[in-house]
Amino acid sequence: MLLLKNFERVNWCVKEKGENMARQSYLEHSAVMVRDIEWSKNFFEKILGMTETRRKEKDGHLKMVWLKGGVQLVAAPEDYKAGQGHHLGIVVEDMPEVLREMLAVKGVHHIEGKPEKWVQLPDGLTLELFQEKPGAIQNVLNIEVK
Repeated sequence: MLLLKNFERVNWCVKEKGENMARQSYLEHSAVMVRDIEWSKNFFEKILGMTETRRKEKDGHLKMVWLKGGVQLVAAPEDYKAGQGHHLGIVVEDMPEVLREMLAVKGVHHIEGKPEKWVQLPDGLTLELFQEKPGAIQNVLNIEVK
């Protein structure tokens, strides 16, 4: 198995039982920071038809909203530039193996205080990994939207 170390160019493939085997995954959701979470939620619902599936509140204030269609809105703290990415949620076939491979790459690390499925890449991009339900990735990848 070849892994990326120090971001040098290498051939990427996962070999299992002597054969090349392409690993598959898909973007389950994208989380973005927003200044006015209520306004943003209403915009996505009324203009795009993306209905709320879940919410998280703290001390009576809305902090996060998940919308059908893969968008997660996160209330931006005062000192954060809104409209910026927060994290990508990615469904993977074999989460323990993917985590092991990710954490073997220089500069990739587990995020302190978060469950092990949260990792940060050297450029600051945060990933949240989810274990695939059997057949889910192939079902999603088989959908042709364009």
